[in-house]
Order: sequence, then C-alpha cells, then structure tokens
Amino acid sequence: MDKNGKIKGKVSIIDILVIILIVVVIVGIAARYGSRVTNAVKSDKQFEYVLRVENVREYTVNALQKMGKTTDKKSEKDLGEIVDVKVENATQQSITASGEVKTPETPGRYTCYVTIRATGKESDDNYILEDSTELSVGRNVDLYSKYVKTSGDITSVKVVE
Repeated sequence: MDKNGKIKGKVSIIDILVIILIVVVIVGIAARYGSRVTNAVKSDKQFEYVLRVENVREYTVNALQKMGKTTDKKSEKDLGEIVDVKVENATQQSITASGEVKTPETPGRYTCYVTIRATGKESDDNYILEDSTELSVGRNVDLYSKYVKTSGDITSVKVVE
C-alpha cells in the first residue's frame, strides 16, 4: 500500500469496500424478494381453510353469515367463497388475585370459525391464493367480502377432493 492508500498504485481500500457493499446489497435483495414457494408449485387445487376471527360484535357475525365471495383488498381477484360460519361466545383469559386462571365469556363478543373454499396453487409447504397470499396454519389473513372486512388466523387447511 502506498502513501495514497492504494494497493500497488491501482486500487484503494475504499474501492474494495464499495464493491463488497454493492455485492452484499444485491445478495440481500435477491434473498428477500426471491420466491422459493412459486418454484415448487405443483398444480391447481381446490381447498378449504378455516379462519378464526376473534372478539367480534354481532354485526360482524351477521355479515359473515351472509356468506358470499371473498376478494383481495381492491376487489379485483376472487379468492374463494365462504361456505360455513360457526359461532361461539368469546372468552378472555384472566387471573384472579389468588392466582387462579379463569376464562369467562365476554358479553356481546363472539369468535367465528369461517370456512372458505378456494382454488389456488399447491406447493410442497403450503397453498397459494390467486393474489399470492400463502396459506399456512397460524398465519393472519385479511378477509374482504361484500358485507364485511376483517381478519383472522388460519386454523386449518385441507384439499377438497
């Protein structure tokens, strides 16, 4: 290295660091936005998934029970149809002063289990809707229909034969 910070008078340490930084950024972008799910897609399948929508009012329950088609946020893509809604009273876990855990019902609130039948792609790990939403147990999904906009967690996914 000479007095100007160049290796053998041609390349400086700064040049090498800039090149390394550019390579790291390119690798990071490729890792973040590269889709390994779409590469393993097998075929179109019809499947049902159950969405648990918690702590909703009676108005939302009535809107869900009207069934109907579900769409993406902009109502451009058909993402399936609500085929069943099971309703139960919502509960909230609490601990008493003595340390006892109780789960009393929450008045005026409900938990809905919404079954949606959809067509999408099957991969090795999960199912993919038309709008590229990956369906896997535990994932939170937004639900849009003509009557309601809400969200819930997926509790099960199965292929319909």
